[in-house]
Amino acid sequence: MALVIHWQGGDHTRMTGKKNKIGQTRWAVKADVVDLVRNLARQLPDLSIAAILNRSGKRTGHGASWTRSHVCSLRNIHGISVYREGERAERGERTLDEAADILKVSRATAYRMVSSGVLPARQLCTGAPWIIQLSDLQHETVRREADARRSRRPISQDPVQNPLL
Repeated sequence: MALVIHWQGGDHTRMTGKKNKIGQTRWAVKADVVDLVRNLARQLPDLSIAAILNRSGKRTGHGASWTRSHVCSLRNIHGISVYREGERAERGERTLDEAADILKVSRATAYRMVSSGVLPARQLCTGAPWIIQLSDLQHETVRREADARRSRRPISQDPVQNPLL
């Protein structure tokens, strides 16, 4: 944008600056938040997305915390489709809890398997659910590791404590 100021007395001052694009305001949501919502919308409903955005410290364009209606509005503005129940399962993706049920281990054990690299998983951001491919749950190495972890029983070193048989 170019601006010329005509001063009294005949002087002129030329100024240039950036002009907002059509539809762009100073209240715009950051692009990384839009990308995060775009990815989370494939996994979770709006209320869950709002909770994740709030826990990760993300703010709306006006600096407010996120609500279900804020997420819904952002999705509509950017043409992001709403989460459909069962969509994740159709893509062959499972959450950490679902993976633990399939492997017949606790959630903590499944998380330790992810942390150690035995079970491949991805997480979009801190607080988002861990996503695991169903095909990864069917690998022989993952099954063997789950069986081994399931069979471990910590034995107490206390001689007074009787084992339950």
